[in-house]
Amino acid sequence: MLKQLTFLCDNTAAPHLECEWGLSVALEFDNGHLWLWDTGQTDLFLRNAAKLEITPHKADGLALSHGHYDHTGGLSALMEHGFRGDILAHPQAEVQRYSHRKTLRPIGPPVPLPRFTPVERTATPEPGMTMITDIPRQPGLFQAVRDFSLDTEGKRPDPVPDDAFLMLETRQGPLVLLGCCHSGLENSLLELQAQTGRSEVFAVVGGLHLHNAGEAEWEATAQALERFHVQKLAMGHCTGENAIQFLENRLNCECLRTYSGLRLSLP
Repeated sequence: MLKQLTFLCDNTAAPHLECEWGLSVALEFDNGHLWLWDTGQTDLFLRNAAKLEITPHKADGLALSHGHYDHTGGLSALMEHGFRGDILAHPQAEVQRYSHRKTLRPIGPPVPLPRFTPVERTATPEPGMTMITDIPRQPGLFQAVRDFSLDTEGKRPDPVPDDAFLMLETRQGPLVLLGCCHSGLENSLLELQAQTGRSEVFAVVGGLHLHNAGEAEWEATAQALERFHVQKLAMGHCTGENAIQFLENRLNCECLRTYSGLRLSLP
């Protein structure tokens, strides 16, 4: 069962730590195991981890939320530090892809991914930890895939099929840990319900990719959180300041902002 989450990398940071556009989280379980969720954009997460007295290279495993550069960029540095644990990722996580927002730029992994265990649909690599990917997109529901393609011409849209999240068991109930939630929160929670039968979620933590969405999408996200009776929402990375403010004002649940150095302890 999950004992503690520590943000090693996020878009903002505690005063003594560093930040970048990226995400990396350390997961500590009550059996003593340590897992990583993403590696940020650079080796910054390792520098922060050292100050937080966490040793990512000794982790039992790493799960990748998807193959974008800001979640996989620190992987080569992690391997150079001696990481030998399991790596879990959707097969499409190693594919090169592009963003056409404002300017054309590659947003796939900056280096080829090392050996990894491919995950399609679900995997349970640790007791109390389930990785869910290949998330179906229901017609009419928000998904954050606009301006993404698999080619430089933009003729092959990229639906980000490798988008994944973790369901982590806590004593208060399921905690959903997101990467960027490109599938959209409602699609993600509906898939969680379809696969596990859970209709209530204690906490949702991570990036919601609402920074370039509008108020209609923010409201749909709020309604999804209410539908699943979420008690705690911790949001950061790609959520966006305006969306964060909207959700803080709109929701009655506890709302937190994530940052490098944030620890969430689960009693």
